[in-house]
Amino acid sequence: MDKKEIAELAAWTAKSIKDTLAYDGRQLDDAGEDIIREYVQTDLLNWQRGAKITLESSSLTVQKILERRRHETNTLNEVCSALMILCSKFPDFVASNMRAREAEAEIIADTLPAVKV
Repeated sequence: MDKKEIAELAAWTAKSIKDTLAYDGRQLDDAGEDIIREYVQTDLLNWQRGAKITLESSSLTVQKILERRRHETNTLNEVCSALMILCSKFPDFVASNMRAREAEAEIIADTLPAVKV
């Protein structure tokens, strides 16, 4: 993924969370949506840059973003709930994605002819 695709995915994720909360009768303001978008975008960019994504690294990212932006939203409880869920699921998403990439690479490597050097 490039930066544009990551930004689009992060925006879509935040919008989906906002819509889901609205469906359940809870509100998420625009600033809260943007905080969630920033977290998703930051973790995806870190992952694309080769950083190891763990629960601790994701938690640290959430902590840094909330320290800087918590005063911007009036729906902090909803933001924190969404970030806690995303933060706990993101390392598993990365691990699953890496396993799929490795399996695909093995299939491609098996089908390519041997190259003499």
